Amino acid sequence: MPRRLLTLLLVLPLTLAAADRGLKIDRTRSFVDVDVKVTMGSFTGRLEHYDANVTVDDMGKPKGAIFAFRFDDLKTGKTDRDAAMIEWLGGGHPTGRFEVGVLALTPDGQGQVSGRLSFHGSAQLVEFPVNATLADGTYTITGSTVIDYRQWGLKIIRKAGLIKVDPNVTIRFKLVGAPPGAETK
Repeated sequence: MPRRLLTLLLVLPLTLAAADRGLKIDRTRSFVDVDVKVTMGSFTGRLEHYDANVTVDDMGKPKGAIFAFRFDDLKTGKTDRDAAMIEWLGGGHPTGRFEVGVLALTPDGQGQVSGRLSFHGSAQLVEFPVNATLADGTYTITGSTVIDYRQWGLKIIRKAGLIKVDPNVTIRFKLVGAPPGAETK
């Protein structure tokens, strides 16, 4: 009897984890954009490469996500501006990571997510609304939030006393994916 109980306790976490399925993200239909306001205009950076590990539970509801990226892959359309961003972040190859803590969705897919966004040596709680839909076996998850980069210990960018980068940046995303082996439409 003790051997059976021990076996059950060892197998139970594997069984529970098997119920969650990861989504294969369709990068041609997905995006992550960062909108930045500057004294004399604005620009948008697009994250060209990232790791998105999105899971759904056995009922087909999005359950969690871990999203990792390198700032080298955030492209604004101007290489000198991209290089200045890396320098502002401390040089090297800075990375970022968002890990969902709580994802609450209504039956129609509207909801709220909270999690930790980590970069520049700091992790901060970020909360924002999301919308998750399922159609023809394909999940579409969208959301948007505004963050103040000063919360991660970064200083406001000023150039020539005339140009200032607003510390509040908007992050917008759309992730489209399906369980591995499912065909997306």
